[in-house]
Amino acid sequence: MRIYFGNKQEKGMIFMENIAINKRFQDLHFDSIQALRGLAALFVVFQHVRFLNFGAFGVDIFFCISGFMIMFTTEKSTKYFFRKRLIRILPLYYLMTFGTYAMLLLFPSMFQQTRQEPSFLIKSLFFLPFDIGDGVLQPLVRIGWTVNCEMFFYLLFFISFHISMRYRGLICSAFLAVLVGAVQICAPMISSWQSPIGRTLSPVLMFYGDPVMLEFIFGILAYYLLRFLYHRHLEFPFPMAVSVLSVVGIPVIFCLLAFFTPRINVIGFRRLPLWGLPALVLLVLAFLSGLKLSLPRFFILMGNISYSLYLVHYYPVMFLDRAVFDFSTLSVMSVIGVILSVALSIGLAYLSWIVVEQKFSGWLRKKLLH
Repeated sequence: MRIYFGNKQEKGMIFMENIAINKRFQDLHFDSIQALRGLAALFVVFQHVRFLNFGAFGVDIFFCISGFMIMFTTEKSTKYFFRKRLIRILPLYYLMTFGTYAMLLLFPSMFQQTRQEPSFLIKSLFFLPFDIGDGVLQPLVRIGWTVNCEMFFYLLFFISFHISMRYRGLICSAFLAVLVGAVQICAPMISSWQSPIGRTLSPVLMFYGDPVMLEFIFGILAYYLLRFLYHRHLEFPFPMAVSVLSVVGIPVIFCLLAFFTPRINVIGFRRLPLWGLPALVLLVLAFLSGLKLSLPRFFILMGNISYSLYLVHYYPVMFLDRAVFDFSTLSVMSVIGVILSVALSIGLAYLSWIVVEQKFSGWLRKKLLH
């Protein structure tokens, strides 16, 4: 995040002038938080190449950042809110969904559980997760479950600011808390529904009533906290040491997670203190680090392509793992495979970002937002 307080030639006077210029928190641009988003996507990639055992923690970072950014962007304007979200999310998600269904038809042996049923495709297009077996709830695109969570959060937030713009964060948080609480309390009853409607509705409720949805509330809380810290910074500027220590704190958090959570995934309410709260802390540290320090453009670029990187990396990585390299064993070939997989994933993500997110979604924005 770059926050400019004037040019270096007029140190004495410009600071007070720029307080007026930068006083509005909602006018800031968060490069450091964008870089954290890119780091979160890389964490997920590193888990799938079996380099990290807690790479799924990247999802928790995504959810916290989403809660924060939705609060932040709607402070400026809510015009075309849901339309903008659809234009941002749907093109690449639908492309990956149709691509997955095509691979199911052509290469069914690549998939261990998912079947080529037309109903799975239709449900995935409408963000209705389904049981693929053994109680696993997901859309056709396996890692697209997070996109489903994001879209549901956007819908709740859309309803919330139409009820009250001022209290949109509180209302949305209440919706999420009540939903998760009710579903978790009634889980045995919901899981037992056997009617045709019940068999469709049950997995949807169980999916969107998962405790991980509460991490969006952490992001909403982060918005109020970071806004307070920024206003505090305007009145009494933080020293450079705060930003430096924040940068140092980020890898420290990752090391602590690697030591204390040596698991592939954490589920249920345990995920909130183990991964949700650390994600909130990382968001705060990223903000503080950006108050005084600028980042190399590569890290900001990784944040820009993070959505594409998250969605497009999975199948190339799985193919290289199963058909060419074996990431489960430590060898020269597996190390080469990991490096190649990460490089290929970043390259494909950059191409997807240019073609789908910039070109196609940009064209849609011109057509649908004017």
